[in-house]
Amino acid sequence: MARQAGQGNQIKSVLAWVRIALFALFSAFLGTMISRDGADGPFPWGLLISLLLIFVVSLLARRDKKIAGVGMCLVFSSSMAWILALLPGAGGSILVPIASPAFTTFFSAFAGYIWLFGLIVVQIITALLPGKWFSGKK
Repeated sequence: MARQAGQGNQIKSVLAWVRIALFALFSAFLGTMISRDGADGPFPWGLLISLLLIFVVSLLARRDKKIAGVGMCLVFSSSMAWILALLPGAGGSILVPIASPAFTTFFSAFAGYIWLFGLIVVQIITALLPGKWFSGKK
């Protein structure tokens, strides 16, 4: 009976790691898609929502698997975002445009940089938060 309980815990642990990886990939994909929304206007709401999404996913990873979970989230999310940024899409278009003379505002010119480096910084901040916030003990 104890062996079956141990196997159940192993399955839960593996599923938690898979969930972290999938959430990190999905949030980076979605964040890349919406990070430029509003960048040409006065308020870059897409960038803010994208970074908030990454922050929430990394908080959940930290809650489930502590620092290792945030590390895994960081690897998967930043890999996805940078792959999407560096590889051209259909017809040669790019998903994270950077430094074009057509950009007229600060955020339109630097939203790509802020997104790609901001998602790393946000997750490092999550890793540096006090561990007692995630322990569930009072």
